[in-house]
Amino acid sequence: MAHPRHQRRPHRPGPLSMVLGGIGELLITSGLVIALFLVWQLWWTGIAAHEKAQAVKEQFTQTQVDSPKVAGTKHTDAPPAFTQVDYGQAIGMLIVPKWYGVTNNNMPVIEGTGEDVLDQAAAGHYTDTQQVGEVGNFAIAAHRRTNGNSFRRIDLLEPGDEVVVATQDTWYVYTVENYEIVEPHQVEVLSPVPDDPDAQPTERYLTMTTCHSLSMGEWGNDHRWIVHAKFSYWMPRSEGRPDSVLNDPEVN
Repeated sequence: MAHPRHQRRPHRPGPLSMVLGGIGELLITSGLVIALFLVWQLWWTGIAAHEKAQAVKEQFTQTQVDSPKVAGTKHTDAPPAFTQVDYGQAIGMLIVPKWYGVTNNNMPVIEGTGEDVLDQAAAGHYTDTQQVGEVGNFAIAAHRRTNGNSFRRIDLLEPGDEVVVATQDTWYVYTVENYEIVEPHQVEVLSPVPDDPDAQPTERYLTMTTCHSLSMGEWGNDHRWIVHAKFSYWMPRSEGRPDSVLNDPEVN
């Protein structure tokens, strides 16, 4: 047996070690909280948003005129006027053929751009811009990240790509012209003539807006990705469908 005076005393951490240990535990806890928050933001909000979008889609498609799966005639005259709906009501469905198989290419278009609208994995119509098919600028917004990632692959759109709005009785078809990246205060992109707020419109435009960055390190709203398209043609749903959506199983 060792002599008592030769026995080692239990080691007690000093004040510095205790402080560093406490900081380490706080960092671990903070990391877990952040990780759970990101899972909720990126995954769970998407599931909930898509469920809401599906409910809107199912309800709206029940009101649509049946459209035979044949190529319809392209009408290039003035399209039918669309009657404005109330905030939160469906205008139609936004179909982006370029996104088929990549991301959601068939989503509700709802009046308004509040979070309650955009969080439904929907595209929201800026209420102070023109109606779909109207002379001027039919401008819409959607999330690029979280709550359905509706405009996640807006970067895939190129000049010549079609963007379709399907209302209850009409296909409105626009063709992409260009894109730009702007700061949030540059609201002239929503003008009746995009980027020219003093001009009087003579043509029909569609503008899509969303956040610029997909990077987790740049998750802020420091810039906007803007796509401009110009009206090409329309057709009654009763006559058939645009070629670009003819064989798309997601489109009613």
